[in-house]
Amino acid sequence: MKPVDLGELEDPVSIQTDLCIVGSGPAGSSIAKEFAGSMIQVLVIEGGGTEESTADQALYTVENVGAIRAPQEGVRNRVVGGSSHGWSGRCTSFDEIDFESRAWVPNSGWPITFEEVRPFSDRSRAHLGLGPNVYDDHLWKKLGISPPYPQIDPACLKSQFWQYSTDQHNAFGPTRFSRTLAAIDASNVRLLIHANVTQINTSMDVTGIVSLDVRTLEGKRAEVKARVVVLACGGLENARLLLASNKIALNGIGNSHDLVGRFLMDHPGCKLGWFDPNRAFPIQDRFGSYYLDHESGRNAYEFGLAINDELQRKEQLLNCAAFLGILGSPDDPSGAAKRLISNVKLLSAETPRSWGAQAGKDISILTTNFPRLLRNAYRRFAKLRGAIVKAEELYLYCLVEQIPNPSSRVTLGERTDALGMPILRIDWRIGEIERRSVVRFNELIGSELRRVGLPKYTPNSHLSDDFDWRSNFVDRAHPSGTTRMADSPRLGVVDRNCKVHGVAGLYIAGSSVFPTIGHANPTLMIVAMAIRLADWLKRHEFANA
Repeated sequence: MKPVDLGELEDPVSIQTDLCIVGSGPAGSSIAKEFAGSMIQVLVIEGGGTEESTADQALYTVENVGAIRAPQEGVRNRVVGGSSHGWSGRCTSFDEIDFESRAWVPNSGWPITFEEVRPFSDRSRAHLGLGPNVYDDHLWKKLGISPPYPQIDPACLKSQFWQYSTDQHNAFGPTRFSRTLAAIDASNVRLLIHANVTQINTSMDVTGIVSLDVRTLEGKRAEVKARVVVLACGGLENARLLLASNKIALNGIGNSHDLVGRFLMDHPGCKLGWFDPNRAFPIQDRFGSYYLDHESGRNAYEFGLAINDELQRKEQLLNCAAFLGILGSPDDPSGAAKRLISNVKLLSAETPRSWGAQAGKDISILTTNFPRLLRNAYRRFAKLRGAIVKAEELYLYCLVEQIPNPSSRVTLGERTDALGMPILRIDWRIGEIERRSVVRFNELIGSELRRVGLPKYTPNSHLSDDFDWRSNFVDRAHPSGTTRMADSPRLGVVDRNCKVHGVAGLYIAGSSVFPTIGHANPTLMIVAMAIRLADWLKRHEFANA
């Protein structure tokens, strides 16, 4: 599918369609793919273009007044494919406990169950290039091997796996949804780029959608009318667009109960502790990658640890998981090999001399470390295991769930961007229960690693530093919860089918609808929920089409 640039269309621009999807990231692209080839006319609107630009990225400028967050320009992508433009491909499933209403987690509980979502998680494999959705000890059987011995005590910690998405169009990277859209060969799906939605226009009683105001950075304007609109702009932008659409609803659309933008969650990430990089083999061997061949190809799974569900209940802890982080040494042969392979496609007359110099260094590294390279090749192809990396730093990295705190939120700031829209003011808050859960998790890990005889583990003592513990945490660019799902409009912005309460034809897709976030990287759940929404729209909004 070839995109159409709004800036190149003739004035005046008025577009009508059945379904308008605002945002071309994992959620929006997945919905578009589910409708491809149907009788429903679909228009996907993307504010960016096919390549990132400084001007487009500047529209993500924010005012941060809360806990430390990564620079927005580095973790959000206003471009076709959205956040998939730069993600690593790490996927895992939510846990059953994440859907439960837990007494020690205020505002927890989904209106739908884990079992209701499971079929859509399985269908998401085709969208994400995934192997079997198995992330616990059942994976050992599929791998055809026994779990590492001695085993970690399952009464306190459980095995946790992640797997990596693979792109069917590029064997060396994860799924890029820009390529998903490009591969759609269906006349009923169109993609409009450089088309920034600046206002959602509703009826005077705010019970239905009338149109969308759309414009380019250069000032070209358009009006889009659709029977159904799905906002799929991400965990922050979905809330921003609802709040900024305040011509009729002065507090913003869907915000009658002051909930839009509240309950902002992310995954506070931190280094739990370190291992001696000179004693790397037993650590990397246990926590490294495992390759699984399946009916659709091969995927890499990574082993880690998480808090046992029952222990979470007993000690009133949040869901946490940890995986191995490795900073490769400059002379690591695995890193050198990856650089050489990934840059082969850059070989041309225009290739910079600097790359040639780096290639020479990498070839020298491979030659010097040839025995290690052979051992890693044997692990990869004979044992289906990941490489043992020559490490400069070896550590465990933790992602912790956040409580849904109404004071953790986004609001509209006083400054405006180049489109005249208010920038977001982000007040992200990390609480004591998050810190307590991480500290307890780390105690359990330290104790179990000693018990099974692994090399010395040095925990991060700063996590217990009452003066400055928050500086050890940073977000993982997984903003969620700002248009949360609930059966009652007094408790959430959208209903269990992701429709904005009280507004006909307006739906929201993406992590902003998650009532809680667990520890899991959100993309798998985002795509699963997008497929679920597509099914709902087909059955209820377009049943007679």
